[in-house]
Parts: sequence; structure tokens; C-alpha cells
Amino acid sequence: MKNLGLSVMVGLIASLIGRSYKFVTGKVEELLFFMSSGKLLLCWFTLIPFTTFLIVKMLKKQPCASGSGIPQVRKVLSGQLDYDPLKVFLTKFSAGVLSMFCGYSLGTEGPTVQLGSTVGHFVAKRSREEGKGRKFLISIGACSAMASAFDAPLASVAFLVEGLRYRPRLKQTVFLLFFTLVLSNLSGLIFKEETDHHLSSVVIPSNVKAVFVLAVLSTMLGALLTSICVALTRWKNSKAKISLPISLTLLFAILSPEVLGSGALLIKTGLSSTLPQSKTILLLFIKSLFTAVCFAAKLPGGLFVPSLALGSMLGMFTGSFFDSGQDLPVLVACGMGCTLTAVLRIPISSALLICEMFNQLSLLIAMLPACLLVEAMMRLLKFKPLYDALELSKPVFGPVSQTEKI
Repeated sequence: MKNLGLSVMVGLIASLIGRSYKFVTGKVEELLFFMSSGKLLLCWFTLIPFTTFLIVKMLKKQPCASGSGIPQVRKVLSGQLDYDPLKVFLTKFSAGVLSMFCGYSLGTEGPTVQLGSTVGHFVAKRSREEGKGRKFLISIGACSAMASAFDAPLASVAFLVEGLRYRPRLKQTVFLLFFTLVLSNLSGLIFKEETDHHLSSVVIPSNVKAVFVLAVLSTMLGALLTSICVALTRWKNSKAKISLPISLTLLFAILSPEVLGSGALLIKTGLSSTLPQSKTILLLFIKSLFTAVCFAAKLPGGLFVPSLALGSMLGMFTGSFFDSGQDLPVLVACGMGCTLTAVLRIPISSALLICEMFNQLSLLIAMLPACLLVEAMMRLLKFKPLYDALELSKPVFGPVSQTEKI
């Protein structure tokens, strides 16, 4: 009974935190585009170096709050890493919001998962839970935060297995599914947010060849992005790693402001309108480079939304090349799922996430085979998942000051 009460408490708190983080970063991103496109541009320019310096100082004190947070949660669940969850939570939340204000190409899903996990981690320490009980509290915190923040309970439970590599027992899985479904609906009623993503009733593209080409292109893009991220992360000049995102942000704010931020604007563009092929390719190239540079700098933020934005551009390009017409929104959605699979190697989670984002589970008929095909091609090419490939890279912010078990 005690464990059930602790699980419910962790889930409720993590759910509130996940939705709050998404709400705050969303408002900050709106402020970012307001300042970067008006008379306040010069003021925003002067704030970026100072804000980044502040982020770096915060992360040097709490290195485990850097990056997406997914690898850290994995290590905590496997017993390889232990840190002060309250300090990491405060650093991750504040530094993540500041990174969004700077316009860096980073998402919110990874930080949301880590923020939720710190709730379970904190409660487990306070209640002196150890072993499987501790792991379950951490996992339910991570799962609940992601489910409520992105209205994706099924994808959240799948990500727990695929992304965090936690294997819950059958009873725990049933509890997680039921609990995250309730939390997702409850948080949606409280915050009363409507999704900005709408999809036509056509959820199975008539041109199968276009879907196959899209899967191949997504695989190539995922392999390229993984290679660039790993190469930049292994770059020994840590000062250059931090100064490069600042320079590119200032440059792209003038030349191509669409690529700033997480990429939500590009997703809306891909679903609501069409762009010339040359413009689409240019945005795809710039966003890929910008995302790799920001992620390699270990700034607090993830790859989910930037990957989805890249996939939407890839889907738009493929659809315009095949003159898909009414199939275009579906190809954009498939591109999002395929690219996320290529980068993070979570095919089932990616397919479910896109279906839940668009509230079209029937899209799974086309989405799941495409994502599994991308996963198969990435395995054939012998590319590791990005987080695994980065395990050998040295941290930007120096040695981890928290307790790490070898």
C-alpha cells in the first residue's frame, strides 16, 4: 500500500512538472521569436552571450543536468550513477528555459523525462526505497512527465522500454499504461490546451514508393546527424563548442530565423503549407547543422522536436518531389517518425508518438512499417543509437562531481 501511494504521488507531481515545463518553454519560445523578429533584436543579441555564460556556470556545478538527460536517467536506472536529484532538477529546469530563450536548436522531451525522473529519485531517497522499488519510482516519474507534457501515454511507456531500457514487470506495465492514460487526460483538462497539429482523414498514403524513398532519406539523414554529433562532441576545444552555437544563433537569426528554437515552427509549416524544394533543402541543411552544434555543446535540451522538425522538412521535400497532393500531410508525419527513429533508434515509440500527436492511431498502419524499415537499415549500416555512440565522448563541462559507480 505504501509503494502504491508513493507511485501515485510521484506520478502526479511529475505530471504537473512535465506539463509546467512544456508550458514555460513554450511561452519563452514565443518571446524568443518576438524579440528576434522586431525592434528588440539587438537587445536579444546582447543577452545571448551573457545567458549562455550563466548556463555554462550552472552546468559546471551540476554536470548531470547537461544535454538531454536521457543517458543520465539510463545510468541511474542501471545503478551506474547517483546524484542529488533536487539540485539537478533546479539546474535542469532553469538552464533549459534559458537555453530556449537563447534560441538554440534543442527540444524539451529529454529534459522533461529527466525532470520527472528526479521526482521519483528524490522520493525514493527520502523514503529509503532501494532496488526495484527505487527504479520503479524513477521510471514512473519519467514516464508520467513525458505522458502529460506531450499527451502521449502509449509512446511514453514504449519509450521507457526502448529509450530508457527499463524492463517493467507485467503488473507494473499495466499500472503504467492505466496511470499515464489518466494523467494525460487529467493534465489536458487542467491546462486546456488544444493540439496545433491537425491531419486529414487520409492516413494511408496512396504512393507506397514515396514512403519507401522517405524511409531511405530519413536513414541517410539520421546517419549523417549521428556522425556530425559524435565528431563535434569528441572535439577537444570545449570553449569553441560553446562559442559556436552562439555564433550560429546570431547568424541564423538574421539569415533564417525559422530554424531558431526547438523546431515547432517548422513542423507547423510542413503541415499547413508547402515550400519550394530549394527552400526546403536549405532549411533542412541549416537546421541539421544547427541542431548538431547545439547538441554537441551539451546544452540542456533534447533531440525529439528538432528531429521531428527535420523529418517534417524531409516529408515535405519527398511529397513535393512525387507531387503527392492530399498525401503530403501524411508524408510529413511519416517523415517525422522515420527521422526520429533514425536518430534515436526507437521505432515503436516514434510511431506511437506521432500517432498520438496527431490523434490518429490509424496512422500506425503506415507509420510502424516505415519506422521498422528505418531501424533495419540503420542496423544494416551498423550505426549505433546516438546516445550509445556518445558514451565514449568526453563531457564538455569537466568531470562529473556526483557519485558515479563503475
